[in-house]
Amino acid sequence: MSARFQVKSTMTVDASWTRLASRAARVVLARQDMSYPQLAGELAKLGVPESARAVEAKVIRGTFRFSFFLQTLVASQAECPSRWVDVFSSPDTWEARATRVLAIELAGQPWLDWRMLSNRLEEIGVSIAVDSLQSQIDSGSFLTTLFLQCATVCHFDSILRFLDISSLNEAALAGSSIP
Repeated sequence: MSARFQVKSTMTVDASWTRLASRAARVVLARQDMSYPQLAGELAKLGVPESARAVEAKVIRGTFRFSFFLQTLVASQAECPSRWVDVFSSPDTWEARATRVLAIELAGQPWLDWRMLSNRLEEIGVSIAVDSLQSQIDSGSFLTTLFLQCATVCHFDSILRFLDISSLNEAALAGSSIP
């Protein structure tokens, strides 16, 4: 297979996941009947100064960090999975909260280690070194797309509040076809 084809295929897979991240954020906003300017105003109250245009661009691109997704949930006063509620009242940084939410979800599979998670992600075309995976998650700097990918391969029920399993499976299948 040519390198050019591999790059195009990888971009298609990435685009599938970024579209899903965008859709999840838009679902939150639609359910709360909240506009981008309103979200920007509420984010500012949380100490997250973003212009309405910047917020809209982030959501449309779908390449935002999971901490931003959590900020969106709190700022919009959206209903969230009950397992996440205590995290939102924490004085921790948003990055630490993102790490805690993912840890809560991964706790459902206590036998799963970083290598196994990396291998599961590889099965859906997400190649991420074990050290990088652990570092991103520990620092809370991971993208919403990575959370969605983990949710797919680890079967996090909580994500079904924002996206259908068929959409997650479609993105996973698109990635799994890449050799």
